[in-house]
Amino acid sequence: MDRAAHLDSLHRTHDAKPPKQELRSALLGGPRRANAIKRAATLRLHSTLAAEARLATARRRGALTAASCRTDAWLARLAATLAHHRRAAVALLDQRNAYSQ
Repeated sequence: MDRAAHLDSLHRTHDAKPPKQELRSALLGGPRRANAIKRAATLRLHSTLAAEARLATARRRGALTAASCRTDAWLARLAATLAHHRRAAVALLDQRNAYSQ
């Protein structure tokens, strides 16, 4: 069944709005493709946010003295944000690599 027929069937079987998950799946060509697109978008988001946090951390570290780096709360939050987004991106990459093997 092609996308248009599946979408037509989905609208005919529901009186109200079709469930979001089924609609998303119908529009994107099936649940496997929809999940792959979702994972790729999530990976791109975490990669972008990690790059921004790395740049902000480097700028903040450059603006501080060596002694004040240890006690700077903003720098600590930036480092934690960077670690979170890197960890999430690596986990998604590992998951993608596990699926491809």
